[in-house]
Amino acid sequence: MGYVYVDAVFYNPFDYTEFVQGRRRLEDVRRSVLKALVDTGATFPALPEDVIEKLGLPIYSEVEAETATGREKVKLALAIIQIEDRTAASYVIVRPRGTTPLVGVVALEQMGFRVDPATGKLIKGLPLML
Repeated sequence: MGYVYVDAVFYNPFDYTEFVQGRRRLEDVRRSVLKALVDTGATFPALPEDVIEKLGLPIYSEVEAETATGREKVKLALAIIQIEDRTAASYVIVRPRGTTPLVGVVALEQMGFRVDPATGKLIKGLPLML
């Protein structure tokens, strides 16, 4: 199986909450539509720093994490992610400018997606039920 990419929309969570509450139009919600790599080896989504800045995502904390490049300190922001007709709220790891946006398993599972290894496509299942 090769790489799996999806069209994903990343929203500012505060703007998106105001939209859900009827206090803001969807057109006025800060968002980025990106081709993101589905990384089943990644826990959380990751976005380049310039996208984080464009969306106005606040940094919540800096934590030590195991990444593809080894153990390092990473900054965490919060975003709303949409793939097709499903959305999830997730921490997002801030990566260097120019890096590929990633969607990790936390957001995929919240939205009820899994990767079909035979086709390399996302399959819809039931979203995470709390």
